[in-house]
Amino acid sequence: MCELVVDCPHSTPKWTDEGIIVLRNQNIKNGVLDLSAPSFTNEEDYQKRIKRAAPKAGDIVFTREAPMGEVCMIPEGLKCCLGQRQVLLRPKSDVNGQYLFWALQSPYVQQQIAWNEGTGSTVSNVRIPVLKALNIPRIGNEDMVAKSLSDIASKMALNTQTNQTLEQMAQAIFKSWFVDFDPVKAKMNGELPEGMDAATASLFPEKLVESELGLIPDGWEVKPFSEWVKITKGKNITKKTIVDGDVPVVAGGLKPAYFHNAHNVDGPAITISASGANAGYVNLYFENIWASDCSYISQSTTPLFFLQYVALRYNQKKIFDMQTGAAQPHIYPRDFERLMIVVPNEELCRKLEEVFASFFRTVANNKQQNINLAALRDTLLPKLLSGEIELGQAQELAEVE
Repeated sequence: MCELVVDCPHSTPKWTDEGIIVLRNQNIKNGVLDLSAPSFTNEEDYQKRIKRAAPKAGDIVFTREAPMGEVCMIPEGLKCCLGQRQVLLRPKSDVNGQYLFWALQSPYVQQQIAWNEGTGSTVSNVRIPVLKALNIPRIGNEDMVAKSLSDIASKMALNTQTNQTLEQMAQAIFKSWFVDFDPVKAKMNGELPEGMDAATASLFPEKLVESELGLIPDGWEVKPFSEWVKITKGKNITKKTIVDGDVPVVAGGLKPAYFHNAHNVDGPAITISASGANAGYVNLYFENIWASDCSYISQSTTPLFFLQYVALRYNQKKIFDMQTGAAQPHIYPRDFERLMIVVPNEELCRKLEEVFASFFRTVANNKQQNINLAALRDTLLPKLLSGEIELGQAQELAEVE
């Protein structure tokens, strides 16, 4: 099914701060290429790494190990090269690349990838001969099957993009109103703040006054973040005591450490990782969680929950800089006495909370829809490839979602 199967260069790229993107295994997850935190190399090293083949739109990148068996497709307009532990697959002209992309993610093919027929045991990496010998199911309507699954992926991508846009909008509004004080400055110039109705504009003062943080709007306060909202330390849970379930256990990392069958904090909740390299990382969970090696803010304890989340995210770098402890960095609730912020009057805070709450209701709905769509995709994928379900039935299910 492939005209080209090319192993990556067995060398470490020369890393640069900018330049040409190097694909890394950490960028590839569940069929998605995530370049939100890209890595780069220079033109000279790029040319060395594409001697066998330069990735082009429609090619498939397959991870050989760490993790094994993840795939993504190269999108239009992306100039990039492979990193390490990857293989480039170029489908033949008469093969639907999207179909191959989905087939590689099916349980039937993933089982082949994980199983070493020579030793009868599972493996941690895939050799090129094994990859070339994979048995890919061939079925009728491959084009339509690929389209149905890709339509689900497109819906999920659109939801994710919408959520990112809403988060960016929230950050932009927060910065304009509460950091740059644009509405106050507009009123000082005798102007109505841009894009703001008169009722909202009336909530802003018309002058700036001196404070320990410099000029701030008249009547606003400078206070430690810990005085603005209650931050609570989580309760550690050990791996031995965890019972497998679907409740995220939030600890010191960027993502849940485990999943438990019970929770100790009702969602929505803001979490702040307590220890490790990512101590201070701020995250938002809409579902119930087990807060372990983290601090948290429960929506039940504050009427300004989403405003305070946006404020924390805006101050993320400052929070990381608050880490203490050389061997094991950490940040606890008491450390937020050192995060000084400018707090507006209560009425204005409530107004912005209304705006942000509407944003994050959409974010929550989109996240839940993506969970449902992912479950639908994972159900349809093996059934479509095995012929257990007809294409028309699959399309009806997708339309319901």
